[in-house]
Amino acid sequence: MPVRRGHVAPQNTFLGTIIRKFEGQNKKFIIANARVQNCAIIYCNDGFCEMTGFSRPDVMQKPCTCDFLHGPETKRHDIAQIAQALLGSEERKVEVTYYHKNGQHHTSRLLRGYKEALER
Repeated sequence: MPVRRGHVAPQNTFLGTIIRKFEGQNKKFIIANARVQNCAIIYCNDGFCEMTGFSRPDVMQKPCTCDFLHGPETKRHDIAQIAQALLGSEERKVEVTYYHKNGQHHTSRLLRGYKEALER
């Protein structure tokens, strides 16, 4: 029986390569499917789960804008920047205040730049 790797997408070499590359860099990340409505999350690594307090089942299939991490100190401008980055084709860096499942907040730096590769 094949081992499940914690993502809900057909096993494919491209996703596996991205996961291995970023796992080795001690990064906290998600991967989303740009071809479905809301760009649903199809993978999140252990670092992301630890940082947010949410388990993989809590995160899977949620929109990649991570609305579930927004709170009172999350600025609308930052949310708009993230939405723009998802619609655009250039790499962007955005600092945004996100909330842990327990209510504590933290600032995260987001980098988005792989959409083009996923759409090929």
